[in-house]
This record gives sequence, structure tokens and C-alpha cells, in this order.
Amino acid sequence: MEQQLNYIVFQCYGNEGVFHECAFALLSLARIYNGGLPANTQVWIYTDNPGWFKIFRNPPITLNFCEVDATRIAKWRGSIDFVHRVKIEVLIDFTRTRNGNVLYADTDVVFMQPIEPMFRAIAAGELYMHVNEGIVSEKANPIMAKLDAHLRDSTPMKVNGRALWDLAMWNAGVLGFHTRHNSLLEDVLTFTDAEYPQFSKHVVEQFAFSVFFRQAGYIKAAAPYMLHYWNLKEARTVLASFFEFFKSKSWDDLILYSGLVQMPVMMQEKVNFLANRDITDKLLKKTWQPTDYDWKDVMTQV
Repeated sequence: MEQQLNYIVFQCYGNEGVFHECAFALLSLARIYNGGLPANTQVWIYTDNPGWFKIFRNPPITLNFCEVDATRIAKWRGSIDFVHRVKIEVLIDFTRTRNGNVLYADTDVVFMQPIEPMFRAIAAGELYMHVNEGIVSEKANPIMAKLDAHLRDSTPMKVNGRALWDLAMWNAGVLGFHTRHNSLLEDVLTFTDAEYPQFSKHVVEQFAFSVFFRQAGYIKAAAPYMLHYWNLKEARTVLASFFEFFKSKSWDDLILYSGLVQMPVMMQEKVNFLANRDITDKLLKKTWQPTDYDWKDVMTQV
């Protein structure tokens, strides 16, 4: 059997904080593979600034770019002007002329362990999303409760005999699928375009992926392989500081020192802070901020 290519796809445009996240994600991947990439794997980045990645000094990996400008991004946001619609259009565009295993990731991810098992499963027809966030009808948070009410009122569609509100909401920060499943992307886009004008919440796109991936088969969790720190925007200040301090370092040095930036630790620190705020702190809307890293001290830790 002919071995097919594996593709890792990012969308990275606009705010420089997104570029820092993408660079950090690439370093976390390279750290697992001794500075390189998994065999038979290409990285593709949809970006409005390919030149930004010259911060990497002669990396031993090839970064492939699909350049997008503001006009195309606006077109991909659609008449509904929805930022997360761009992801769907990126994947439709990418899979139009390719054949192989696709692993899409938002920029705010960390690769935690080798991803070959994911690619083997994708080649066999499995579908991945990041993590199961719960059944919509269980109303685990206010957004889920509102989505449950909306679906009951206006969306009678069923998936494998189940009403949409009885399906799981999966986080779409990671998506894994074979290009032979690319027709699902058109279904996701159509659903998003129909639902977002009626229910203008950020979860519409990820629920659309949840619906049509589940319709096609069971969804596997990418969480064991990748951490998606979507609720940790504060980490951007740490990453900005990191890339400024280490801007003259080699690829190998960046990999080495980036390993000491622990997103799971920061996520737990934020959870602890929010859980332990008193009434006054809540009224004052006190927010958590990560501790400033002393990078010179960090360099002594390896």
C-alpha cells in the first residue's frame, strides 16, 4: 500500500500573539522529534505574514505557507462575518487538491507526545477532535443552556436517531480527518452559515464539526496527544517575553528553553486563582496574570 502524506495545518494571521503561539506549538512538536518532524509529514501555515517565521534561524524542518490577505480572510468570514468560519474555509481550500491525513490545530496548542498513532487512526478512517465538553442538553454552562434552547426551538435535524441537543459538544481546537472525508467540511460550512445568524455564539462552528463528524462515525479525543490552552490568553505575555529574550538563539536552543514554559502549570494556577477569589475580588473582577519569567534563571535550569 502506498504511504500517504501526513499534513499538519495551522491558520496564523493578525495579532502577533497568534504567531507566538504558532511558533511555540512548532517548537513543542520538534521537541518530541529531536528537532525535526514525524516521518512523511508536512507543516502548512495559512498566514498573512510568512516572513515572520524567519525568527527561526535555519530550522531543519520545512515550513510551507499558503499566504492569505485581508480580502481573502474577509471573504472567508462570509456574509455572516464569523471569525471561526475562516477555519472551515481554510480546510476546504487545503483539501481541495490533496490526498492524505490531515491534522488541523489552532495555534494555542502544545504537542505532548508522538502523534503517529493519530495519523494511523486517521488513515484508517477515524475522526479526531480535541476533547468532549459534554452533552448539550446537560447544560453544563450558560452557553450550552442557550444552545440547547435554540436547537429545541429551531433545529429538528437528527444524527443517528438522536436530536442535536443530545449530542456531545467537542472542542474543535484540534481536528483530524482523512481528505476522503472532505465532503463533511461543506456540511459543516452549510450548517454554520444557517445557524450562526440565529445563534451568534462562538460555539456554532465547533458544534457544526461535532455534529457532522459524529454523523460520519465515532469521534476520538486528541487530548492525550495535544494540549489546547484556549482559555489561557494570558500566556501570550509569557510567549512574547520568551521570543524577545531568546530572539538570537538557534533552533535547538529555542526547543530546549521552550520546554520550561509549562502551559499545564499556568492553566492550573489560573484555575486555583479563580476558585479562591473572595467576594471582594469577584466584585472588583480581579484577574489572574502569570508570574514573570526570569529567563536568565530559566537558562540555568537546563
